[in-house]
Amino acid sequence: MPVVTPVQLQLQLVMTKYAIHIATVLVLSLGVHSNIFAQFINLQIRVEPELSATVEQDLSFGTLVSNYGRSEIQLGDVNMGVFNIRAFYTQNLYIDLEYPDVLINEDPENNDQIPIELFMAYNNRGNNNPANANVLSGNNGLISIHESTEADFDRKIWEEMYLYVYGSIDVGNIANGVYSGDIVL
Repeated sequence: MPVVTPVQLQLQLVMTKYAIHIATVLVLSLGVHSNIFAQFINLQIRVEPELSATVEQDLSFGTLVSNYGRSEIQLGDVNMGVFNIRAFYTQNLYIDLEYPDVLINEDPENNDQIPIELFMAYNNRGNNNPANANVLSGNNGLISIHESTEADFDRKIWEEMYLYVYGSIDVGNIANGVYSGDIVL
């Protein structure tokens, strides 16, 4: 067995210490290096329903003279109001028609009024055909954007429904002028 001097022993201990330090640094470096390639993905998706409404045709009672009496627009008449609503096929819509009881003369000096009564119907089969419309009792309700008759895989993403507004006004002995009111759908 070879004889080891104290200087050689001390040199071997120092070399062993350095070898341990180098090994530790290499292990830590590899650990840190592997974390550099780690990926963290925080993916957040917020999906909000989208809806568009278009006035296809305004409700129009036309020009009427004083004491004309009752003027009525029925469902399907050419002067009824028509609205197109386009939305995602799974959406349900709460529809509410609000209107004043009377139309008021735009001249603030004139207190004459015209009584108005409105109704609403909808067609959620995707075509503008009032003959297929359902009357919305109370002028409000929760409606599916589309009446489903197709299998899910054949379905379009966007569907359309049509709303029809119709009704009557009663023109009595009133002054000439423009009568108006806010109707909110």
